[in-house]
Amino acid sequence: MRITFYARVLRVPLLVMVLATAAVHEGTRRLSISSDTEVMGLLSQFDGTATTVFVALATLRASVRSETPEGNARMWRRSVRFQFAAAFALVAFVVATAAAHYTNLGSWAVALNITTTVSVLWALVGPIEPA
Repeated sequence: MRITFYARVLRVPLLVMVLATAAVHEGTRRLSISSDTEVMGLLSQFDGTATTVFVALATLRASVRSETPEGNARMWRRSVRFQFAAAFALVAFVVATAAAHYTNLGSWAVALNITTTVSVLWALVGPIEPA
């Protein structure tokens, strides 16, 4: 049941993020920022911090039990959004760290950082759900 829940919640966001990352990568391939090792080091630090924060947030559970199943489902969807943001930030951290040494990965690091920012905003704000 848990796997189908994850698949149902993340099916569209994962597809959108992968396609957006590929599109941004194509747009940033020729930028000089993509080959700057100092910028990649800074991106790596940002991603490391974001990964730490969102892994911590993804492990938190609501301390108050909801009396309705809908409330519990909302809590789990929000938790899944935080886990998704943490996973995306972790991938961006790994790629940005590697890009500090291998400059041809720089455009992927920039693209992943842009889409990581989107996934973080999605985790924090999330879709508007009825009360």
